[in-house]
Amino acid sequence: MIDQKVLLSMICVLSASVAPAAAQDFGQGPRRSLLETQSSDVPQGSVRIGGGERVIPAGGRSPWHTSGGPKLLYVIEGTMAVEGLAGKVYMTCGPAPGLCFNPHRAFWFFRNIGQGPLKFVVIGIDAVETPTMHEIVGQITRLSGNQVTLAVGDFRTSDLSVPRREVNITVAMPGAVAVGDDVITLRHNEKDHKADSLVKLSRRWQ
Repeated sequence: MIDQKVLLSMICVLSASVAPAAAQDFGQGPRRSLLETQSSDVPQGSVRIGGGERVIPAGGRSPWHTSGGPKLLYVIEGTMAVEGLAGKVYMTCGPAPGLCFNPHRAFWFFRNIGQGPLKFVVIGIDAVETPTMHEIVGQITRLSGNQVTLAVGDFRTSDLSVPRREVNITVAMPGAVAVGDDVITLRHNEKDHKADSLVKLSRRWQ
């Protein structure tokens, strides 16, 4: 299995390489990838290990995620919360410096709950066949069998994206949803726009 000292060394190297000039508002632009490798040196079999720096401005948050494995979070500056559906707070990490373990798999996002910018390094350990996904939120504008059209929502607000943007998704099991519902995708593949299912949101974008 992966030695704890190796993981701590990875975190130290990654955090030392975070450059303020290269940092981007998370969800607003390119993210900086610092590590991407694959290993079979764990009891569970082959995994994908990826690491990157993230910066979220005060009051900001990340997109929704689902993942195939846990995340190690090293907070360099600020304080973060990991939140889920219906406003559930899974955990907080910080104030900096802080090292936390996020085991949650489905429907979570990072939120900056501090007064200043949040800067952190995230290391993901995912099963190769179930990588971390960025989910889409939006309002259903068309529903025909497994074909769903979403007017994409702006996760930073309670509104639809401006300018308006729609995406057509093939959903394996749409579930009990209807035109006009606000939903989030489950296991949405950004490459081919296929998703396992949709979940109706009780509060827009949450």
